[in-house]
Amino acid sequence: MIIVNVDKLREGMQLAEDVCTTTAKEYKILFKKGIFLSSHMINMLKEKGIKSVHIVTGGIDDYTSPENTKRNASEDALRNAHITRALTDLDEIFDASEEIKELSQSAVQKVDNIADDIINDIANDTSFLGNQMIALQNYDDYTYKHCLRVSMMASAVSFELGLSDEETKEVVIAGLLHDIGKSNIDHDIIIKPGKLTDEEFEEIKRHPLIGYNILKNSGEYNANIMSGVLFHQEKYDGTGYPSGLVGKKIPLIARILTVCDVFDALTSNRPYRKPWSVAETEEYMLGGCDRHFDYEVTKAFLRAFNPYPIGTVVQLSDGRHGVVIDHNENVLRPVVRLIGGAHNNEPLDLMNDFQSLTISVTGLYNGDDFGQ
Repeated sequence: MIIVNVDKLREGMQLAEDVCTTTAKEYKILFKKGIFLSSHMINMLKEKGIKSVHIVTGGIDDYTSPENTKRNASEDALRNAHITRALTDLDEIFDASEEIKELSQSAVQKVDNIADDIINDIANDTSFLGNQMIALQNYDDYTYKHCLRVSMMASAVSFELGLSDEETKEVVIAGLLHDIGKSNIDHDIIIKPGKLTDEEFEEIKRHPLIGYNILKNSGEYNANIMSGVLFHQEKYDGTGYPSGLVGKKIPLIARILTVCDVFDALTSNRPYRKPWSVAETEEYMLGGCDRHFDYEVTKAFLRAFNPYPIGTVVQLSDGRHGVVIDHNENVLRPVVRLIGGAHNNEPLDLMNDFQSLTISVTGLYNGDDFGQ
């Protein structure tokens, strides 16, 4: 793998890493690693202000920069160290041997440090988030890992919504601690693989208030952070808990956490079910807007986690194949260039196509003609 200046890119070069937008406030994947660049893609990189990309080595070693390679390896090592420290510290905070009533000064400082690392790492390398989200999802899905993932996603949504640095950090801290109340719930209920009884669900429903009281007793968290923890299980139509708040009466910080919380729950492995795909989860979330989720927050989430990056090969419900070449405001209905058949190379805007109701990702475009 080498780093190549965009001015020296040529058609046919293969990306060795995902290419993302250059600012965290506009985080999204432009092209997935593995695709072969076309002239259209190279021009788009230039228009987006991308200065250089990682290319699979092959006949262009003169572009290799030892300094860049060394610097990137060092940055990756630092980010990995941050994640390792976050997992260790959160495990210690959540896995108390007795009921948690408040957080120690040491625990408060550790959470603050983790929040700073999340914000700085994502701001410096937006591809970091997506890679780490995948790495942190597994069958050993402890509460503290879920909280770390939710806080990471919430940071990207905060950037998309244009929140201030202070507000973003509040969101991240609330995400890290939103399920701290589950530490005081019977662990057998938390990990139960089957359907909860009514009594067990009532016990689970106590965790937002328990978490709120832990933060309140700690005396280190402001009202906004505590409201995120208290209200992250509220639903936009008022059917959530603990207070049944409706619409914008739910604090924004909680509305952000709700979207990220549900997304992570549905896309994570569970002993009793396979994870949903990103695309089908986002379809579900979009369908739940104004009932479960805030529409504006959900749109910000979809911009941050686009399931169909440019260069993705998709199969439409009528059997046709295409490669994603552009996005609409509704990122679930992209513009594709058809591959194979009588309409080969024709563009198709799925916002205006009602025959293709489902879209399945099948891979990354490498120039093949699928035929029919």
